[in-house]
Amino acid sequence: MTLTTHSIIAAAVTKPLAAMNPMLAFVIAIVSHYLSDAIPHWDYPLKSIENPEDKENRTWGSNRKAIIRDVSSMAFDGMLGIAIVVIAVRPATAHEWIWVIAAIIGGSLPDFLQGLYIFKLKFLRHHQWLHDIFHTNIRLGPYPLVGIPFQLVIVAIALYFLI
Repeated sequence: MTLTTHSIIAAAVTKPLAAMNPMLAFVIAIVSHYLSDAIPHWDYPLKSIENPEDKENRTWGSNRKAIIRDVSSMAFDGMLGIAIVVIAVRPATAHEWIWVIAAIIGGSLPDFLQGLYIFKLKFLRHHQWLHDIFHTNIRLGPYPLVGIPFQLVIVAIALYFLI
C-alpha cells in the first residue's frame, strides 16, 4: 500500500482520538498500518531492490539512478499523503497539528522500518516478522488496472471518514 494511502487511513482512524492523546493516536496509526496491509493492494515497484521476493536476502542495489528514482517516488508519495491529510483536516491549533503529524508518522513508520531492515539491522527483525505476518500475499502490483482503482476506493472511503 502506498504511503499516501497509509497516511490517509491513519488520519481517518485516529480522528476520533484526536482530542485525547496524540501518543495514543500515534500507536493506533501504527496498528492501522499493519491492518490495512492485510487488504489486497497495489504497490509501485521499487527498481533499486535486489531479490524483492526473498524477504531475508533482499538488498538495496547498486544502480544509483534506480535508487534516486525510488527515493524520489517514495518522497513524492509521502509528501502527497501529507498534503492530502493537511488539506482534508485543515489543522488550526497546535493540538490538531500534533495529532495530524502523529497519525502520518505512525501510519508510515512501519514501511520506513521495513526499508531500514534491508540493511540487516538485527533489532528490526521482530518488526519485519510482524510486518510480514500482516501483509497480504495477494499482490496487485503486477495488475495496476485492478490495484490502483481498488486502492483509490480505499482512499475515498478513508477520506469520507476523515472529512
